[in-house]
Amino acid sequence: MKKSAVQKMLVFSTALFASLSQAEVAKLAIIIDDIGYQPQHDAAIYAMPPQIGVAIIPVAPYAKQRNQQAKAQGRDVLIHLPMQPQAQMKIEAGGLTLGMSANEVAHRVQQAKQTVSFAIGLNNHMGSAATADSTLMQHLMSSLRQQNLAFLDSRTIGNSVAAKIAKSQGVKTLERHIFLDDSDVFGDVQRQFNQAIQYARKHGTAVVIGHPRKNTVAVLQQGLKNLPQDIQLVSIGSLWRNEKVPPPQPFILLFSELPAPTNVVPFQRVPLLRGMPE
Repeated sequence: MKKSAVQKMLVFSTALFASLSQAEVAKLAIIIDDIGYQPQHDAAIYAMPPQIGVAIIPVAPYAKQRNQQAKAQGRDVLIHLPMQPQAQMKIEAGGLTLGMSANEVAHRVQQAKQTVSFAIGLNNHMGSAATADSTLMQHLMSSLRQQNLAFLDSRTIGNSVAAKIAKSQGVKTLERHIFLDDSDVFGDVQRQFNQAIQYARKHGTAVVIGHPRKNTVAVLQQGLKNLPQDIQLVSIGSLWRNEKVPPPQPFILLFSELPAPTNVVPFQRVPLLRGMPE
C-alpha cells in the first residue's frame, strides 16, 4: 500500500471514530430497592457493576452490613424509607405516615441516616398516600435539605407531589421512569428492561427501579452483559451531580508502510494462508 493511501486511510479512520465519539450516549441508571432482607439475593446484586445503586430499608436485619459493603464497593446508597400507602397495609417501623409533624419527620430521617450512614439520597418504599400529601412532603424535603440528601421519587402513584416539592425546596431530585418487576415473570421483566433501553434512547436518560428477586437478577445479568454500545450504565449519583458521560475512546487502526513478508522475495510461507504465491 502506497504512503498516500495509508495517509488517506488514517484520515478516514480518525474522522469516523471522531464522529462516533461525538454521538450522544444514552444513560441508564438502575436502583435496586428493598436491600437488607435476603442475603442470597442481595449478594447477587452486589456482584453486579458498582454503578447499580442500592436502596436499603433502615430496619432491615442486614441494613448496616449492606451499607458498609456498598461503601467499600464505591456503590451509591439510598435510604429506602417506608411511607404510608393508600391501601390499609402495615409499614415497617421508622416510616412516615400522614399527619406527622415536621419534627417527627426530621427525627425519622435522622434515625434512618444513622443506620444507612453512607446514603447520598432517599427514595420511598410504598408511599402512594404519603407522596401525594403536600404537607408531609414539605416536611420531608425540608429535612432532606438539612441532611444534604437528594430525593428519588419512586412514583408509586400518578399524582405524587414529592418531586415537585423537592425541586421547589432546592433538593436535588429525580423520578423513576421504569419499574423492572411489577410482574416477577421472567418474560415480563425482560420486556421492561428492553423498554428501559428504548426509553433511554428516546429521552437520553432512563431511571429504573427493580428488586432483589431471582428473575430480576437473571435479566440484569444478561442485559448488562449485552448492553448496546449507545447505552451507558451510570450511577444515580452521577445524574444528581449532572456529570457528563465520557465519549468512547476512538480506536484507530494503523497500517505499517512496510510490505508484508508474504509479498516480497523470497516469499515466506505461512501455513494455511490462502493466496500466497508459490
